Amino acid sequence: MTYAKIESMKFFRKLSKYGFAKAAGLLFILIPVVASAQVSDPLNISIEAKVNQEGKVGISLTLKNEGSTPLFHIHPMLHFHHTMTMLDGIHRLDAGDSVTIENNEHPPVRLPGSYPLVAMVGYKPDETADPVSTVHTGSFFFKEALPSEIKGSILTSKRADDSLLRVVLKNESTSFKNVRMMLVLPPGIKAEQFQSMKGFTLRSGEEKSFDIQVKKNAGLPSGQFPVHMLLEYGQMLKHYSGDIPGTVNFGPFWGAGPLLPQMLVFLFLSYGIFKVLRRRNLENLS
Repeated sequence: MTYAKIESMKFFRKLSKYGFAKAAGLLFILIPVVASAQVSDPLNISIEAKVNQEGKVGISLTLKNEGSTPLFHIHPMLHFHHTMTMLDGIHRLDAGDSVTIENNEHPPVRLPGSYPLVAMVGYKPDETADPVSTVHTGSFFFKEALPSEIKGSILTSKRADDSLLRVVLKNESTSFKNVRMMLVLPPGIKAEQFQSMKGFTLRSGEEKSFDIQVKKNAGLPSGQFPVHMLLEYGQMLKHYSGDIPGTVNFGPFWGAGPLLPQMLVFLFLSYGIFKVLRRRNLENLS
């Protein structure tokens, strides 16, 4: 008998002590828990940037397969200073293996402060699977770290044919900011009205919100995907940057993970609760 089965039997013995209302309530608690289960990304991404006294930047992108099976056709890209740089592809990355890619194409930085870095990586979980993508954001600083004083959030709502992102930004500083922002989306997702950098002014204490319509390509599977709003601005010969993370949802409420394992767990729990309640009713009738 497996450990999981033993624990399940203990769970249902305890459940038999509860009445119908409590058991039903427990079932409704379990529904969102099971529905929100996600399969973790097997590809771990890390970025390290080194800056010398002249402002020259060297970037090290490390990819590690933390899964139990090989990954195939890995295509990494770096995003900096509003351009994308394709890196050398990797045909296969075995379980537990890692590879580090060096890049020196980042333009030299002149102003002290913080600068954003983004890595987008597409890969196949196996050779015949559809490609998936993941996004990793980071930052580096030159002489001193200066995080953005613009705070915010990204909310998402699902509509019939697309999703809507509501971005809320607030200037928490005592001075106005001329902000530049860029929306970073995974490959296969696009925002037709927000494809380039946008700029605006936020006065001290001012809050602004705006909506962004996003769509996915026809061949992209449904699910939840990470999005990032990168913020940059300069002030007093210094550079500030920030990252506001969020998610965009396409498809059913159970997210991007495979449906079958989640539904099996849900059905198993539902059947167990049904058996407990049925036995309890029979005991009450006898």
